[in-house]
Amino acid sequence: MFTKAIFAAALIALTGGFATQSEARGTCKSVYVQALNQTGKEIKVIDMHYHITGYGKKSEPVKNSDIPSGRAFTYERNLEKADGRETQIELLYRVRKSNKGFDQWTGIKRIRSAAKTCSDRAVYEMKIK
Repeated sequence: MFTKAIFAAALIALTGGFATQSEARGTCKSVYVQALNQTGKEIKVIDMHYHITGYGKKSEPVKNSDIPSGRAFTYERNLEKADGRETQIELLYRVRKSNKGFDQWTGIKRIRSAAKTCSDRAVYEMKIK
């Protein structure tokens, strides 16, 4: 019994103690992101970030997706370190300049969702105009 207590104390000393509440946050599971394309042109979603209050920014790779006008980009993902924290989703995208040319896109544009407390099966919606 005494040996276990010494071992536990040594382990805590070596690892820097117990995790604080903010460090012990878990994963927000099955988060659903939806961005409706209302630009009147095709868009290409190229990346996604999420901003966690008190933690910082994390990036989620997404497959480049061409989204026609009037359609939505939808994505489901687990967000690490976000459970119970205020979180905001940011999408990076480009807008097609012309239907005549091939691969003529604008520079990178960004849109952010409203910030809200992340929980399992949370829904983040955006309208790209």
